[in-house]
Amino acid sequence: MTAGRALTILGLLALVLPRVTAAQGLGDTAAREREKRTKQAQAKKAEAKVFTNDDLSAGRPPGAAASGATDASSPAPETSAGGEPAPVEPDRLTEEKPYIEAVRSAQEQVASTEARIRELSEKLNPMSGSFIYGSQGSNSANEEAQVREGLREAEARLIEARQALASANQGIQDFRRGLAPSSAAPR
Repeated sequence: MTAGRALTILGLLALVLPRVTAAQGLGDTAAREREKRTKQAQAKKAEAKVFTNDDLSAGRPPGAAASGATDASSPAPETSAGGEPAPVEPDRLTEEKPYIEAVRSAQEQVASTEARIRELSEKLNPMSGSFIYGSQGSNSANEEAQVREGLREAEARLIEARQALASANQGIQDFRRGLAPSSAAPR
């Protein structure tokens, strides 16, 4: 073997050998990291804190009773002059229900009107299966005029429905901010 060949082989070994050992080192490092994460996850599960009512009570200010618990020192419900319980303010959700129904109704109106517009537009679209002048259509100019008129009317109704939806959304927002009195519920 010549000295040049020996040097070339030694040079190649010098280049390849560190990469082989580095690859083994990375695999070992990854395995150690995986093991470390597994141990951390198990430690976190073991350290999970369970809160009890006693823990919650400890955080309350002195004299404050737990919700739902009755205390002898808590005041009795107010009564009117006749001994009957005083009228309780109506439930907020009950007051809000008409506003929610108005929004829901307006959304349904917008959706049904948009569906009608899509249906009519399909009849005027040469690429659809329900095209007026297609193989399945009536090929009638009168039907086209009727569809176009129906489309204009539906688009006008859609504008009105969207305005009603915007108004209903504004009404519920005003109610939630306390700007709308409960007696002014939408119809």
